Amino acid sequence: MKKLKLIAVSSQREEILKDLLLLGCVQIDEPKEKAGEAVDPMVQKSSPLISLRSQKSTLTNALARLNKYAPDKKGLLTPLPEAGIDAVMDESAIAGDLKTAQYILDSDVKIRSIQAQENREKATIASMKPWIEMEQDLGQSTTKTCELIYGTIPVSESIESVRALLADLDAEVTVISEDKQFRFVNVVYYRGLAEDVIAALRPASFSPIAMTGLKGTPKQITKAAEDALVELAKSKEELSAAIAAQAENRPNLQMGLETLQTVIDREEAKEKSLETKSTFRMEGWITAPEEEKLSEVLGKYTCAWETEDPDPEKPEEVPIKLRNNRLTRPYNVVTEMYSLPAYNGLDPNPFIMPFFALFFGIMFADMAYGLLMFIAGMVWSKKARPKGTMGYMAGLLIECGISTFIMGFLINGFFGDLVTVVGSWFGKDIQLVPNFASIPLPGGMTLTLPLNLLEGNNPLIVLIGSICLGGIHLFVGVCIGCYLKIRDGQWIDAIFNDFSWWVIIAGIGVYALAKSPIVLIIGFAMMVLGSLLTNKGFGKITGIVSGLYNGATGYLGDFLSYSRLMALMLAGSVIASVFNQLGSLGNANGPTIPGTILFIAVFLIGHVLNFLLNIIGCFVHTLRLQYLEFFGKWYRDGGKAFRPLSIKPKYFDITEER
Repeated sequence: MKKLKLIAVSSQREEILKDLLLLGCVQIDEPKEKAGEAVDPMVQKSSPLISLRSQKSTLTNALARLNKYAPDKKGLLTPLPEAGIDAVMDESAIAGDLKTAQYILDSDVKIRSIQAQENREKATIASMKPWIEMEQDLGQSTTKTCELIYGTIPVSESIESVRALLADLDAEVTVISEDKQFRFVNVVYYRGLAEDVIAALRPASFSPIAMTGLKGTPKQITKAAEDALVELAKSKEELSAAIAAQAENRPNLQMGLETLQTVIDREEAKEKSLETKSTFRMEGWITAPEEEKLSEVLGKYTCAWETEDPDPEKPEEVPIKLRNNRLTRPYNVVTEMYSLPAYNGLDPNPFIMPFFALFFGIMFADMAYGLLMFIAGMVWSKKARPKGTMGYMAGLLIECGISTFIMGFLINGFFGDLVTVVGSWFGKDIQLVPNFASIPLPGGMTLTLPLNLLEGNNPLIVLIGSICLGGIHLFVGVCIGCYLKIRDGQWIDAIFNDFSWWVIIAGIGVYALAKSPIVLIIGFAMMVLGSLLTNKGFGKITGIVSGLYNGATGYLGDFLSYSRLMALMLAGSVIASVFNQLGSLGNANGPTIPGTILFIAVFLIGHVLNFLLNIIGCFVHTLRLQYLEFFGKWYRDGGKAFRPLSIKPKYFDITEER
């Protein structure tokens, strides 16, 4: 990565930004002015970003509305449509796209207004239901001598007791209808007695209902509301069809969003530059391999520019871009989930790749599962052509699938012991992978390949092998950490504090095998010397004690953590075997049609669950071994991502290069 500084004439700024956008390898930052440096007066211009972001919001909302009324039916593996750079950079169609988007949004507003009106009409119909048998015009509640009031009375109150309450008044109660809770009634009384009537009915929990604004009988009002609903539904259907008819413009709206995003990116870059009446200045970063391409692009403009190496004293300022080959690139997803490396650190992907795939394969260890992962990853990559994180995941699926298949071959696992179980139906002992190696081990044990996990000392052999692999993993991490410290001049800390523990571990092994304590004594001497050299005062003594305690407990926990390799391998194989045995109960005395049907059902359910649970578990535990045990020995995190000015397509696959 190199620091870029550019000064050019203002009239060419737009074209320069367009070319930098197409180049896609320059990150533009806010310039940092030096104290005391004279700065030319700035040219104050209003920013168009507010308007541009509003336009983007319009297109985004319109596309969402269109997808609601006319869903974009794409298959799971449907790749993004291809588009050329010229189409993405063409701004002439944005005005038309905005007009289409506004039409969709206006139609949607009308539909929502219709829906609100429908709710009101439905509410009117519901409110008229208790009064539907009444022939009274609800708009006429008074005459010259009488008034009419509507309301409800709880069914617990008898109508006789209600009438008794009105015995001293010239009023009459009529029950229109009732349900489980209320009686719906109207009360007729002489004019001027409204307050007296309501007061008299209060002991009966009478609740008045206002019928203001209603004209006609309940049947007429209901019929009018039903007719209105029919018309509203027709209007809503027409508007919905009009929006759905804009589905042919979906690619145009999507392309408009892509184009608008490039315009917004350029305007944001403009705001990060300093401008006078005649020139502008930008600062940023460029990836070193693309410096020659930048020279070719800027050579046709009136500008001055330079690049310089980052300040080694300020590694936190340098953005990070991981550059890997085809094998290590999928592990970007692992690194990015944790944290990007600092600029004075190392790209972890080349070191993650062999161990991640190996550990995942050991834990999953089944030829059939590995084959499924490999095929799924290949189909996903070829058909959907995923980019970014999804592309990394597809590559990770392929590599881990290959590792899982190989480890499954070494333990003769194919959907667990499927082949052996099916062979037992016919009274035969069938092995998919025949014995091809027999390796003697210390302690009188023998490693026979393929390894049967459910026999004898084989789980112990796998456990020992897992811890040994863990030791290699940890040793590589410590070596990388020592290299980084020695590179930075911290060789005393690297050799006498970090590496001394591996001399101690080697000394323990030598003492156990040859009864010689020399290597062990050298290791302890290195650790003591390291504490004396790197600490001061009383800290020299406490450093020895804390270093011994923390190192012993830390490494013990680290080594034991790798026992999960054996645990998950054994768990997955046993669960698969259990489902195979359960499914074959119906064929214990030979294959039968009901027994085979039972086996297929149990096989599918069991192995789908086992596959899904184990693929998640193996991924999580492999991540843990990388993040805690491995990264803890050397990784320097905290890097900030390199974010160049570039085309970032969301709806199209940009295939054309300029």
